[in-house]
Amino acid sequence: MASKWPSLAGFASRLSRVCYARRGRSDWVGGRNRSPTDALGPVRSESPLPSPRVQSEESHHGPEESLRRRTSAIARLRRNSGDWERALSLLFAGPQDLVLFSAAASVCAKASAWRVSSLLLDELSMRSWPPDVVFWSSLGSAYSGAGKWQLALWALLEAPRAAHLEPNVVSYSSAMTACERVSLWEMVLNLLVEAEQLPEKANAFSYSSAIVACGQVESGWQRALALWSQMISASQPSPNVVAFNATLTALERATCWQLACSLLEQFEDQTRSNLPLTPDALSYSAVATACPWPLGLWWLLRAREKRELKAGPGPWSCLARKMGHDRAWQEALQLLSGPIEGDRLGEVWCSVMWAMEVSGFTSEPPFRVRRDRVHQSKEFSLLDFIVTRVPRGDLSALLATVKRFAGEKEWLKVAGGSKARLLQAVLRPGDRILELGCFVGFSALLMVQRLRRLGGGGKVITCEVNAVSAFVARELIRWAGAEAEIEVRVGLAGDWIATGQLGVPDVVILDHRGARYHEDLLALEPMREHARIIADNVLSPGAPLFLNFVDGRYAIAIHEVDEFLRARADWVVTCSPRLLHRPVQPVPGEFLGFAAEIDRLCWRSSLKAGRVQRQDWVDLEEQLSPVLHQWASKRGLLSWKRRELLH
Repeated sequence: MASKWPSLAGFASRLSRVCYARRGRSDWVGGRNRSPTDALGPVRSESPLPSPRVQSEESHHGPEESLRRRTSAIARLRRNSGDWERALSLLFAGPQDLVLFSAAASVCAKASAWRVSSLLLDELSMRSWPPDVVFWSSLGSAYSGAGKWQLALWALLEAPRAAHLEPNVVSYSSAMTACERVSLWEMVLNLLVEAEQLPEKANAFSYSSAIVACGQVESGWQRALALWSQMISASQPSPNVVAFNATLTALERATCWQLACSLLEQFEDQTRSNLPLTPDALSYSAVATACPWPLGLWWLLRAREKRELKAGPGPWSCLARKMGHDRAWQEALQLLSGPIEGDRLGEVWCSVMWAMEVSGFTSEPPFRVRRDRVHQSKEFSLLDFIVTRVPRGDLSALLATVKRFAGEKEWLKVAGGSKARLLQAVLRPGDRILELGCFVGFSALLMVQRLRRLGGGGKVITCEVNAVSAFVARELIRWAGAEAEIEVRVGLAGDWIATGQLGVPDVVILDHRGARYHEDLLALEPMREHARIIADNVLSPGAPLFLNFVDGRYAIAIHEVDEFLRARADWVVTCSPRLLHRPVQPVPGEFLGFAAEIDRLCWRSSLKAGRVQRQDWVDLEEQLSPVLHQWASKRGLLSWKRRELLH
C-alpha cells in the first residue's frame, strides 16, 4: 500500500501544532471510544524535530526499491541507536506504506517516544490506512516503555479487537511487560492465561514477564518458580536465559539463596541439564546478590574465571553493602582491586565507604574518583566558589554564597526560598534530625543555623548515597564550622536504618529518592508521637507511593511552594504519626504507572549516556500534577493560606 508521500515539513508542522496545544485531559485511564491522542493533554515532543534535508530516494531508485532500502535502514535504527528523529526523516524521504510506518513506530517504541508514535497513528487515520497488528504492537510498546500501561493495554489489545484484529502472542507479551512494570502481577497472570489460548501459545518472553511480576510481590517467588517449572516440564515454550534470569531474580528478592544456587548449578553443568541453556552474567549476578557475601564472592570469582561476568559495578557494589552489614570492611576494600572499569569505580566506592563507616572507620573517596567524575563537576565548582569567597566559620555567609552560586553560575536543587523558610519553621529547640538525602549539605546547614538561633543543642544526621556529593558536603560543613553539629553518613538510607545506629529522630527529612520515601519511612516506624516528617519534591518529580502510604495513617499538610529559582510549583508535605496501626491502602493503578515513569527517568538521568531532557520532566509533571491535585482536593489537604504565609 504505497502512495504519493507528503513532506517531512508537513508532518513536522502537525507535530509542532500538537506539541503546544492542550487537548483534553491528561489523566486518561482507558476507554474504547477514544484515541490516545485525545488524552495527551499538554503534549510536547521528546525533543525538537529535526529538519534534515533528505533527498528523495525515488530520484535514484524506483518506488519499491526506495521502500525496501528505507525499511531496512529504519530496522537498523531499531536494533542500534533508537534514533526516532532519523527514522522520521527516512519515513518521509519517499513513498510510504504500512510496513514502513510500523518500522518507524518500532524505533519510537525503543526510544519511548510515545507521543510521536501517537502522531503516527493520527497520520494513518488521516490517510484512512487501518493499522495492522504489527503497528499496534509497536505503538503499545512505546506506551509501555514510557510507563503508560493503560494506553499500552488499549493499543495492544482493545484497539486491535475493535478493528476486528486478533492480538498475537507478541501483543500479549508486550501487554504483560507493561503491567509488570507497574507491579500489576495479577493482571499479568490473567493475560498469560489468555495468551495460552492462542494458536501459537505464549512464548518465553511472556513467561518471563509473568515470572518477574510474581517476583515483585511478597511470597510471589513460589509462583515464579512454578511458572519456570512449567516451562521446563512442558518444554513449550522453550526455556531461555531471560526466563531463567527472571526466576533467579525472583528468588534473590525473596532471599531464597539456596534455591537460587541449586538452580544455577543445575544449568551451569550442561551434563546435568537436557536443555541448551547457558547462564550469563546476569545469572551469576542474581545468585551472588542473593547469597551471604562469602558465597556471593565465590560465585562472582567463578563467573570471572568463566569470563561470563563483565566488569560492571552492580554485583560488586551489592557485595560491598553485604560486607558492611557484617562489618567486614577489610574484605570490602579488597573488592576495589577487582575487575571494575575505571569510570565505574566511584559507584563501588560508595558501597565500600558505607562498609567502612558502618564499621566505625571514616573514609574518603580517592582523588581520582572525586575529580574524575566529570558529570559532578558542578559540586566541585561550588566548593571552589565557596572557599575563595567565604571566611572560614561564617555559616550565614556560606549559605548566602551557595544561593548566589545557584543564581549566577549553575543552578542547584537545594531547599532555598520558600522551602528554606518552611524547613526552619518546623524545628524546635534540641531537635534530633535525620535527613535522608544530603547532596551538598545546604539543608543540613540551614537547620543548624535555625537550631543555633533557638538556643543551641540538637543534632543533624544526614545520609547521602553518593560518595562524591558526601565529600563536598563534608568539606562545606567543615568550612562553616558545623562539623560538631552535623554527621554525614555515606550509603543508602535503608542500609543505615537497618543498622539501628541512627537513633530515634524527632524530625525526618525525606529528600533522597521519591520512590523510596514510603519504604524508608516504614522502616523507621514506630515513630515518636511528636515526630515531624517533611517530604520534599512530592509533586516534582513526584512521590505518589509516599502519598498513598501516609494517607489515613499520618496527619498530613501539603504546602505548595515554588522550586528554588525556578518558576515551577512543588509540594512539601509535612506529616506526623496518627494511626500507624492502620494497614496501608491498596495503591491505585494510576499511582503505580506514574511511579514507574518517575523511576525510569531518574534511572536514565543517572547514566552518563542517559537521554533525559528537561522537557521530559516538564511533560511528566503536567500529567502527574492534575492527578495529585485531585487526590489532595478530595481529602481537603491543599491550603492556600499556607502558601501565602510562606511567601
